[in-house]
Amino acid sequence: MMIVLVRHGKPTVTSQEWINGHEIPRFASRYQAARISSDSLPSEELSLLVQSAKAVFTSDLPRSIHSAQILEPSIPVVSNSIFREIEFMFQFPTNLRLPALIWIILARLLWGLGYSPSSYSQLDAKNQAKQAADFLEQQSSEIGSIVLVGHGLTNLFIARELKKRGWRGPRTPNMAHWSYAVYNR
Repeated sequence: MMIVLVRHGKPTVTSQEWINGHEIPRFASRYQAARISSDSLPSEELSLLVQSAKAVFTSDLPRSIHSAQILEPSIPVVSNSIFREIEFMFQFPTNLRLPALIWIILARLLWGLGYSPSSYSQLDAKNQAKQAADFLEQQSSEIGSIVLVGHGLTNLFIARELKKRGWRGPRTPNMAHWSYAVYNR
């Protein structure tokens, strides 16, 4: 059995864009709807790995689905909201303008410290990862090699859950666009 966790390609919405704290929800909506940039291509090694898979799963977000289509358009893609990125974005009550990436880092730090107004808690994220791991394990046991084209933080939580269950692979997958981690049992 093999599960490959892939982070989606680089989206058309960039985190280098300067926004103020009040604009985070609008930025997040645009990011959620983004597809993959035309100059963002996977490695040949990753493409070959995906071609050998029996099934490809994605979240229901466009950047995840579009990435899977770029990787291997001939394999049917099955989308499921269980693989959605963990939502922790919230509004900062300020007109201070910073790159969106800085706001994202601040939001993740606060989320990591337990501050999560109107968003997932870490417990919610762990429960989501358990459900996702259950699904992936079941699919892998039934059909063999599978691929999940997901999101950085979600893949991290799923990877940790797979490791707890005895899967061999990295505890912390790379967070770069088009990076991947292979888990075997």
